[in-house]
Formats: sequence, C-alpha cells, structure tokens
Amino acid sequence: MKHRTRTLLLIFIIAAALCASWTAAGAMLVDPARFILEIEPGQRDGGAITVTNASSVPTRYLAIAQDWVHDSQGGLMPKPANSTSASIAKWIKFNPREFTLPPNGRQVVRFSISVPKNAVPEERRGVIFFAPAFQSSGLAVKTQIGVVIYAAIKPIKRMFEVGLPKASLNGARQAVITIDLAAIGNAHCRLTGQFRLSDPSGKVVEEGRITEEVFLPGERRTIAVSGNKALAPGAYRLHLEVESYGTTNVFRRDYEIQLQG
Repeated sequence: MKHRTRTLLLIFIIAAALCASWTAAGAMLVDPARFILEIEPGQRDGGAITVTNASSVPTRYLAIAQDWVHDSQGGLMPKPANSTSASIAKWIKFNPREFTLPPNGRQVVRFSISVPKNAVPEERRGVIFFAPAFQSSGLAVKTQIGVVIYAAIKPIKRMFEVGLPKASLNGARQAVITIDLAAIGNAHCRLTGQFRLSDPSGKVVEEGRITEEVFLPGERRTIAVSGNKALAPGAYRLHLEVESYGTTNVFRRDYEIQLQG
C-alpha cells in the first residue's frame, strides 16, 4: 500500500517542516515529499519522485540517501546512511543519482526497496536528499530537500496508547490539556484528534483539534493542546478522541477534571 501526501519537506541546514505541495526551496521543487510503503518479506516496492529546476539557469543536482530519527520534540534529524537500526540504505536503489536540468526542466527519479525474505516485521526508514551541486566549489550544498520514506514490513501493527490527560488554566485562564501519547506497534502512528470541555450542566464551553503528531515505534511524548476561551476554575468534563492513520481504532473517553490556575 502506498500513501503519498503531496506536501513538501523543506530542509534548509537541518530544519523540517511539512507544508503545501509544490513549495519552492530556493530554486528546486520536489514532489511528493513522503512515501508510506507496506511490503511483504521477499518483495519489492518503490515510487517516483519528480524534481523540477525552478531557477533561470541550468543546474546540476545530486541525490543521496540518509537515515533519520526524531529528536525529543518529534522533529526530523538526518543521520548518516546505515547508522541506525531502522535504516533502509542497504535495501534502497534509486536512479539517476546525479543529473542536470535546464530552467523549468523536470527529472523523474525512481527508487525501489527490496526486502529480504527473512526480514522481521518492523518499520524501516530513510530520506532521499536532493541538492544543487556547484562545479566551482565541488559539491557544496546550498539547499537540501528531503523525500521521507517509511517502509513497513508486513505483518504491520499500528497501535498507540493514550495516557491519563492533565488539565490546568494558563495565565489567560485558557484550558491547557497535556496528553501522554505513544506508538506501541511495529510501525509509526500519525495521531490526530479532538477534545471538548463541558460544564456541570453539560454545556460545551470549549473544543479544539489535536493536529497531526508523528510517533515512531516505541516513541512516547507528551503533547499540549490549548483552548482560546477564558474559563472559570472549577469542575468540567473532558471528552477526548485520538485516532491514527492506518488504523480503524479510535480512542474515545470522558474524564471528570478540575481546572485550576
């Protein structure tokens, strides 16, 4: 199964941000920015990446594969190829690795991942970086754009757990809900959700969304979501819903809480 989100992962120095498709990074466009593959042991899967030269001059590009991990805040941190236990560097092939494009020219770079027959069910990850290479200064990288690849080896279990939420009021008397989340299966979870606060009469006084948070297998983090209405201290009922891409399970639970601040 392939899930291709037409968003762009722009990495300038080492900063990651998912944004709308076909966003320019300097003078280069890459589409798509993410592949989520699910592969049987002994089988192969892959995809095609389109690189566009958005500059007004011919440019030579270099493609390299690297590993990546999350930092403590869930941000992407590139690592050298074959430096992590989840690396796909030995399994991935892509072509071409180097090419020159005229202004507004496009190049399709195809990649494939071959999974060994004896591979254990788990998720492997990698990123293919594209960068302009300048003859005058060797391969000095000015800008990089990375296409992130998740390759989960079947059978896949996307599972998550939700810890007991905590609630308080901030200085503006807005509700702040902190939630412990974790991915406990063998593939990453993309968690989203919503919350509602009701007063003792049952009237909904606050509600909001939990924007997408990515958790790698075994990863646990605490996130915080805030309301935007001023509330009085006291007793409330919190309704919480959390779900993940790739699963049909939805976590739903009500909590009796005290807002203090």
